[in-house]
Amino acid sequence: MLKIHFLNVGKGNCTVIKFPSGHLTVVDIDNSRNEDENILQCPIQFLEENYPNKNIFRFILTHPDMDHMSGLDELFIKRNIVNFWDTDHDKNVDINKMHLGGYNKQDWIRYQNIREQAEKPKVLKIRQHHESLNYWLDDNLKVLGPSNALIKKAKETGEHNHCSYVLKIEHEGIKILLGGDATKESWQDILAHHGKNELKADVFLAPHHGSPANIEKDVFAHINPQYVIVSDHKGHSYDYQYYNSLASTQVYSTKHFGNITLEIGATSKKITPERNG
Repeated sequence: MLKIHFLNVGKGNCTVIKFPSGHLTVVDIDNSRNEDENILQCPIQFLEENYPNKNIFRFILTHPDMDHMSGLDELFIKRNIVNFWDTDHDKNVDINKMHLGGYNKQDWIRYQNIREQAEKPKVLKIRQHHESLNYWLDDNLKVLGPSNALIKKAKETGEHNHCSYVLKIEHEGIKILLGGDATKESWQDILAHHGKNELKADVFLAPHHGSPANIEKDVFAHINPQYVIVSDHKGHSYDYQYYNSLASTQVYSTKHFGNITLEIGATSKKITPERNG
C-alpha cells in the first residue's frame, strides 16, 4: 500500500510518504507555526506517532525556502536519514534576522552542513534529464523538474522557486503530482520537455500554497485532477476559484480540512481528511 500524508503545518509544506517498498520519504518540513497545537501538526510528532524509530530513506527539499525546511535540525537529531535530495543553488540568508520570520537559524546552519557531506546522508542533486539514473524509480517516483535551464534562471534572478522539484508518483493506476513551489516558467518548461500526457494526475498538490502567481492555466489544464490539495494556513487567503474549477471532485485545503491522507492499494483507494483544520 502507498500512503501519502499531506500535513497541516500552516503556510509551509510537509508531505510524508510510505511507499509499498517500505521506503519512508519526507518531502519538505515546516514546524515554524506550531504555536497552536490544537490545529497545526508538528511533523516530528507525526513521525513519532505514526512511524516510530523508522529511518527516513529520502528527505527531499523541494527548494531552499525556510517554510520548507523549518525543523530540519531537530529531524536530523531524531532520525537517521539515508538520502537527501537537494537543489543546485547559491542562495544566501542573513541568519541573524531569521527569527523575525519565526524561523530558527539552526535549521539553515544544519542545511549548509548537510550540503557539504558526501555520505550520511548521501546528498543528491537530481535534475529533469536524469530519468535514466533510475535507482529511485523502484518507488515509481519521477522527477519532472527542475531542468538545467530553470536552475540557471534561479541563480541569475534570485528567484529560487524556479529550481523547485516537481515530483510525480504512480501506484495502482493512480497518479500524484507534487508541485513544490514551481513557477509559471517551471510548468512551461515541464510541458515542453515531458509533454502533456506526463502531466496528467489524479491528485495534485498545488504549488506555492495555491498562490495565483504560480498558476499556469495552459499547463494545469492538462493535469485535470480529481483532487487538488492546498497547503495553507488560517488568516491567509488566496482565491482558489481556479483550483475549484480544475478539480473534478474536491479541493482540500489543509487550513480547513487538517491533515489529509491518501491510501492506495490493490483493492482500496481513498482520500481522507481529518477535518481538524
